[in-house]
Amino acid sequence: MKERGFKTLMALAVLGLIVGSWGIVDRFVHGHISMGFGSYVPWGLWVVFYLFFVGLTAGAFLITIITYVFQVKRFKSIGRLSAFTVLIALLCELTFISLDLGHMFRLYRFMITPSFTSLMTWFVIFTNVMVIIYLLESFFLLREDLVLWSQDKKRKGSSIYRMLALGKTSYEPEDRLRDENRVRILSIISLPAGLLFYGTNGAFFAILMNRPIWNSALTPLLFIMAALVSGGALITSLIYVFQHDDELVRPLGRIILFLLCGFIFLEILQFFVGYQTATVGLVTSLNLIAFGTYSWTFWVVHLLLGSLIPIVLFISRPNDSRAIAWACFLVVITFVAVRFNFLIPDLAVYKLEGLESTFFHRRLRTDYAPSLVEWLVSVWIISLGVLAFLAGTRWLPILSSNRRGGEEHA
Repeated sequence: MKERGFKTLMALAVLGLIVGSWGIVDRFVHGHISMGFGSYVPWGLWVVFYLFFVGLTAGAFLITIITYVFQVKRFKSIGRLSAFTVLIALLCELTFISLDLGHMFRLYRFMITPSFTSLMTWFVIFTNVMVIIYLLESFFLLREDLVLWSQDKKRKGSSIYRMLALGKTSYEPEDRLRDENRVRILSIISLPAGLLFYGTNGAFFAILMNRPIWNSALTPLLFIMAALVSGGALITSLIYVFQHDDELVRPLGRIILFLLCGFIFLEILQFFVGYQTATVGLVTSLNLIAFGTYSWTFWVVHLLLGSLIPIVLFISRPNDSRAIAWACFLVVITFVAVRFNFLIPDLAVYKLEGLESTFFHRRLRTDYAPSLVEWLVSVWIISLGVLAFLAGTRWLPILSSNRRGGEEHA
């Protein structure tokens, strides 16, 4: 990434932290009082972004599996970047879902008094397992350079790198072999853990019988495809920006095109089957997506900006890495609309006829709109994630170029 672009993104991230801090303070002082959701729509923007970041981990997760489990050496140059991307996305999603909880500091009860028949328990377990795995994997991938940097007296912050290397002052070939073996073992463990992690997230929604769109065998498959599309698009655009590896970007672009078309096909099936059933609740939810208040997020943001334009770029300029990166970037930033249209419409349907006329209170309505505090907190978390990611690529040996010296980052 060029210096000007790096400084611009860093400045925007810092500004986002400053602006969003008001929302964070409000969340901790007043709880959920300032939120736009209520009893009938209990989940809002933060769960949307949680689902969004769940998906963003998938592409980088797949790269680490291909690299360290199946040992495809072509992807080794982006192994560190992929592992670090998974870790940052996991931390963002955990922050979003933790702040959404009414009593976030009681989360520990899932661990000390688990109910193994509850998908929520398994969700907490697999999320923590993924964080631990990728924290350790990132450490073992970076440790050699951290040790080397800690011994470089000319490098600023050598004492910090010594601390990050856990005090280790030398790194022998035997150490490298041990760390490579540890990374492979962690990656092998992460394969079933990751599949269960993504599957549990989809199944959590699929088992809710009073939610007609969610309650479908198609839901876990949609979750997996959505994660591969958005996560794959993210890692492809990151490779272009930070690695400048055109030989990787082009084939990955073709894969994203295939996945995106497959995901749209599944969406068409969802609408077709839903309307064919003529079930009132399901048809009403689908009508809210296609013709409701937020239908523009479906037609304009998702289908036009996030699907049609990227598909045209993928097909018309298959060998243009820059066009592919822009197409992937469009897919990523517009995928929030996909998550929004999955979550909100199924909550915005009254489940009992006449219920809307029985009780009157702003918390007992289904016309949800995110509040200012919800947006500010979202800006704060995303800015924190961007800042952490940029700092890692600049001051940690995340990029393959750092192994060759990386003095431009010193």
